[in-house]
Amino acid sequence: MRILIIDDEPLVRIGIKSAIDWEAQGVEIVGEAGDGEEALRMIAETAPDVVLLDIKMPKMDGLEMLRTIKERQIPVQTVVLSSFDDIAYVKEALKLGAFDYFHKPDMNERELTAMLKSIREQFGSQKASAPIGTGTVGNRREQILYDALHGHVHDLSETTLKEGNMYVLLFKIKNYGTVIKRYTKETESILPNTVQNIVNEILSTEKEAEYLQLDEQLSAVFISNSELKSLLASLTRVNKIVQMISAALKRFVNIDIVLGVSDWFADFDGIKAGYEQAGKALSHQFYHPDTSIFYYQHLKQKGEQVYKQADAYLSQMKTALREEANDLFMELLSRWEKFLEQEECMEEKDVRKVYEGLLFMIGESGDSPGGAIPEGAAGFEEVHEFGQLSAMYRHMFEERFKTRNHMELKGYSQLTRNIMEYTEEHYSESLSLKLFGELFHVSPNYVSRLFKQEVGQGLFDYINQRRIEKAKVLLKDYRYKIYDVAEMVGFNNQAHFAIVFQKYTGFTPKQYRKEEV
Repeated sequence: MRILIIDDEPLVRIGIKSAIDWEAQGVEIVGEAGDGEEALRMIAETAPDVVLLDIKMPKMDGLEMLRTIKERQIPVQTVVLSSFDDIAYVKEALKLGAFDYFHKPDMNERELTAMLKSIREQFGSQKASAPIGTGTVGNRREQILYDALHGHVHDLSETTLKEGNMYVLLFKIKNYGTVIKRYTKETESILPNTVQNIVNEILSTEKEAEYLQLDEQLSAVFISNSELKSLLASLTRVNKIVQMISAALKRFVNIDIVLGVSDWFADFDGIKAGYEQAGKALSHQFYHPDTSIFYYQHLKQKGEQVYKQADAYLSQMKTALREEANDLFMELLSRWEKFLEQEECMEEKDVRKVYEGLLFMIGESGDSPGGAIPEGAAGFEEVHEFGQLSAMYRHMFEERFKTRNHMELKGYSQLTRNIMEYTEEHYSESLSLKLFGELFHVSPNYVSRLFKQEVGQGLFDYINQRRIEKAKVLLKDYRYKIYDVAEMVGFNNQAHFAIVFQKYTGFTPKQYRKEEV
């Protein structure tokens, strides 16, 4: 069945095209018009089975059209679109041969589907074998544009594009996981259909611009500016189109989009590179979730040294995990994350792989079989902002370390486990046998004897070891003076700290800092 949509309001036409999956209903929308005169011409050109016809339009309204269709005996079924205050017009339209009518504010998928079924039952699809019209042309154009994105440039003369000051734009729906929840499983297709129809409506008034929907979230816009000699004028036009698309989607569908814009290129052969540039620009939303448009030409170009430094951090983190230096690992993780925020040298998918690999390593030493990611990580797929992703993984790392520590303490008595856990959290404070005796309601001598018996070293040896491990991490950060580090890990003076530090590491704090940093 072939349908022509006639309404002077673009939003209504977009709404109708987006309301249902017309193709699934066996329907081809052969065109649309904004007034009666244009509609009569299109009826002659496209030979539709059904016309969805607005009553009130400029030049020639719906009633005049119905009279003309009746006088000329044009073989088409008409369904009238009206507002609530058009009852008198509707009655007249039905007298003139309209098959049915819809109130536009109440029009929905169920009513449209029922209307199609009713027309089929009463009249059949008289032109079912007619040649395929604009649908096939659209599919061919989409294939031409898709091929161009992947470096196969052919038949672009069949599009509106011309060589000269060209750009590729990519845009995606922001917070898509939240937006799609507005729809049921059955109506999810309405969103991409609506986006496609709105953007096509905007670009229909633009020279040298094409739209291609890549999936339900991602779309491409091709813009050429063959008539503009200035790059500034070309970019100004690109920005105008960007603003029109963003504003229309916000107004009509209440969605925000994020855009990546390529650098300019001269001819069709540059489309593939432009597509890659737009993708790289768009990927930076990972680090800047509040920014809506990214230009490839504004991105910082990364030198080889940046990638080497990122690899160095990763290597150090892996080493820390293998040596079970949890505090050092968390410190290195913070440095790596800060480095990424500054340099933006890794894409989202690669950052995720690093986090998952590190989590796997921790899991191998914990109680998660094979390092499997627990159920709590399922929601990570819906997070596409570096700050949020970092915080979620950091929490998971800390939980894994707690679990691993708990497993390591299983062989000790409850009292010894309590002492170790308290030390881990309060190592910077003053600790004594008397304190532990009071905390856990036992004698200080019993604390000392039991701890050495179970752990194999004296309690204060253990406490000092933990303090020195913490100090080694802090000494790598030049923001802290050596005496600051001493106080932060529980030593009253720098001299005592230096003696204990050298005992356990073989270096003075100053030597260690020089060697390690």
